[in-house]
Amino acid sequence: MMKKLFFTISITLLFVQAYSQRTWFNADFSTEIVKDLEFSVSPEIRFKDNFELNEYFLQTALEYKFHKYFKLGAGYRFGYNINGDDEHESFGRFHVDAKTGYKWKNFNPKFRLRFTNADDFADDNEATNYLRYKFELEYKIKKLDLEPYVVSEWYQDLDASEFSKQRLEGGLMYKVNKHHKIGAYYRVNKYLNSTKENRNIVGLTYKFSL
Repeated sequence: MMKKLFFTISITLLFVQAYSQRTWFNADFSTEIVKDLEFSVSPEIRFKDNFELNEYFLQTALEYKFHKYFKLGAGYRFGYNINGDDEHESFGRFHVDAKTGYKWKNFNPKFRLRFTNADDFADDNEATNYLRYKFELEYKIKKLDLEPYVVSEWYQDLDASEFSKQRLEGGLMYKVNKHHKIGAYYRVNKYLNSTKENRNIVGLTYKFSL
């Protein structure tokens, strides 16, 4: 197990050295409160360059599995942005999700459609209604308990009637045991119709489920 942990940490350090502008840390704690209904709590903290605190929040969500191929969920996030004067500005946002996926051998393609009233894009948190189309492909390396994955997510600004942003991500999760996972990812937040600078982000994540 220590070799696997060392492998995961080594990849994370390589990501940190390569082009990252931001560092994000998040955790996810989830449990099935009744049959097919899952409750989760997810704290996250985000840093700018040189580990300058940028944002922190707590998100809660409920998700119901109607079928093994279909889930619906909703959640709310409350947190604070840190501005240049070290002042904390509170914000809140909600989301509604529809999810589907299909497992084939060691592959697990997934799709999520999300409606939300903020973009969750770097430090913008623009208060605009969005539809987000998330495509994910996960592969399980069972002998090593590793799960590499890639993500492409598109943001449709409903007020402007255009696709304005895209998120690209590659990551690796390590299954410590049936309850615990740790992982790392490299993410690029891209602006499609703007001169704003793209954001390169390295993230570390921890998941606990019952």
